[in-house]
Amino acid sequence: MTYWKSVLLVLLGACSYGVLSLFMKLSFQAGFTPFEMSSSQLIFGGLIMSIMALFFSKQRFQWKYVQKLIPVSLMMASSSFFYHQAVSQMSASLAIVFFFQFTWIGVLLESVAQRKWPSPAKWVSIVMLGVGTVFASGLGESGWQTISLTGLACGLLSGATFSFVIFFSGRILADMNPYLRSAISISLAAVMISIVYPPAFLINGRLLEGLLPFGLLVALFGSVIPIFCLSVGVPRIGNGLATILSAAELPAVVLLSSFVLRESVSLSQWGGVLMILAAIGVPQIKWKQLLMPAQTVQKKSA
Repeated sequence: MTYWKSVLLVLLGACSYGVLSLFMKLSFQAGFTPFEMSSSQLIFGGLIMSIMALFFSKQRFQWKYVQKLIPVSLMMASSSFFYHQAVSQMSASLAIVFFFQFTWIGVLLESVAQRKWPSPAKWVSIVMLGVGTVFASGLGESGWQTISLTGLACGLLSGATFSFVIFFSGRILADMNPYLRSAISISLAAVMISIVYPPAFLINGRLLEGLLPFGLLVALFGSVIPIFCLSVGVPRIGNGLATILSAAELPAVVLLSSFVLRESVSLSQWGGVLMILAAIGVPQIKWKQLLMPAQTVQKKSA
């Protein structure tokens, strides 16, 4: 797979998380709890991905894969749980701001692992993402008056654990078939979260009360699409860039809020969206060729 196809896959996975926020909001309005939605996301996601692996994976299952993917699954289960908790206890704009701390955490993880300081372009991108996130989320207008300390902690933990999901996606079994890898990691995450919060909704009738459609939707957009895209794309483009590209989630949330939920989006929010999109593009620019084209041409001719 080419570099740009990998970039597009990571962007697709990020936008999928943006769609997830829409269905989460609707499910909470319908009366379903964060525990039910977290479990549904992983249980149904693991089931869907396992069926796909049966048809599309030529690699056979081995128990050693389960052991090696434990760190990925643990971070995946934690990120899902903490994010659902954050959204249920504070406004979606605040939850997203705290979740978006995964951008600088992810770049920091990569720099520590590679023992290499991030490039100036990545630093510029991180700063632009930070400013753009504040404006796009509407935080500059709504303020911090309704902040919940529990929600704050859950939001930050969701971002931190998600940065590890991206980090491990590029390092643990990176060459493994993405269908099988995604099926194992999501299913294992479902088992982990079910031990802590048993999925009573599977037998108490909640599925037939409207939970099933929401469960399948959050599984598709919160587990199947993004985890598969990360499994394919991250090993090819690197953790740091994948982390920055994943910031496309917030513009997706704003666009869906405006065009699907018909919510009012201010001019400053649109400005934040444009800044985030620009920040995503910054690391893609070949600055040496842009700033010193003559020297670049001379090197190529030599």
